[in-house]
Amino acid sequence: MDHLTSPKVQIGVHCLNLRHKGMYVLATPYPEESQFYDAYDSTAYWCVETQQAFGPDGQPARPDCCQGDRDCCKH
Repeated sequence: MDHLTSPKVQIGVHCLNLRHKGMYVLATPYPEESQFYDAYDSTAYWCVETQQAFGPDGQPARPDCCQGDRDCCKH
């Protein structure tokens, strides 16, 4: 998992099973991209364990949800 990095999913904070498509694309983002887009995060996240947008506990797979307080969360 060393090659899967993202500023949206941080190791030690978020569950290791949380993924989004940007983690698999080896492209460097345009530095000023924030001036062209809204701040709304429309990223589609999924759980590696379930391969769905919900974790094994039935709760959403998102950075704000997939943190240490869930029983299925792996750090």
